[in-house]
Amino acid sequence: MNVKITNKFRKLFGGKPIPLCSTCNYDWRSACRNLERPKVTECDEYEKRY
Repeated sequence: MNVKITNKFRKLFGGKPIPLCSTCNYDWRSACRNLERPKVTECDEYEKRY
């Protein structure tokens, strides 16, 4: 299941969301501009790493 969808369900039902950075294609300093890295649970630029 998609991590972003899983996080939405976990948030809805009171669970702890999974950080997206560990599975993100942009998980390196010059590519990701999100200041909350590496604990981001919601991100518009998230792209799954292959």
